[in-house]
Amino acid sequence: MYGYGVFETINVFESKVIFFQEHMERLKSSSSVIGLDCDFDDVRISNDCNEMIKKNHLDSGALRITHSKGSKQNNLIITARENHYGEKIFQKGLSINISDYRRNEKSLLVTVKSNNYLENLLILNMSINKGFNESIFFNSKGYLAEGCISNIFFTKNKKVYTPAIDNGLLSGIVRNKVIELLKAKKIPVEEGYYDKASLLDADEIFITNSLMEIMPVNRIGHQPFSVGNEGFINHIKALYKEHYYKNKEI
Repeated sequence: MYGYGVFETINVFESKVIFFQEHMERLKSSSSVIGLDCDFDDVRISNDCNEMIKKNHLDSGALRITHSKGSKQNNLIITARENHYGEKIFQKGLSINISDYRRNEKSLLVTVKSNNYLENLLILNMSINKGFNESIFFNSKGYLAEGCISNIFFTKNKKVYTPAIDNGLLSGIVRNKVIELLKAKKIPVEEGYYDKASLLDADEIFITNSLMEIMPVNRIGHQPFSVGNEGFINHIKALYKEHYYKNKEI
């Protein structure tokens, strides 16, 4: 009742859990930060996830693992749902609003995927009501941080930029995988501190989370951005699919 818990949202593709171990490591880390004992068995949870996929005939979708505080013992709940992000959405891209609210980069919970998600949801709904798909935050120092449900990247002259973790953001699983991929492919990537002008001067922008993976941005506020098959983002997405899916590194 007090939001005393953490969760992970995991992508399911071809009835397989994607990046299960990485999600479990973050679930344990987040649990530790808020003082929840992490005595669960990864193998048992993996088996339960596979059983959930089987019972729901889930070829493509999402699982949510929630770990919350109980009066006598902690609760671990696994639920399943659809993944609404498809290729048609990727081809069109998403629009982003810039939130007037600031992300507190010093917050205890900013690096934890906690059940205290109401602020993000309220701000996201405000942006949806304005005709946007997502909203992004700058922190108290004026530097770019993250979205309500995503991490953000932008490109300039075929170099990729993303906010450093200490700007006040949850370091997403796909965010980390994209950075690893770019480094492996010798594509310049920088984690740093960027103001609004730097973001709006970008060639292309994309956001990431476990379900959308790599999603182009077609508009920030009233400023449009290029989305297309010949873009640099499409190249990165193709590399991502080849590296992590075709090579079975999931």
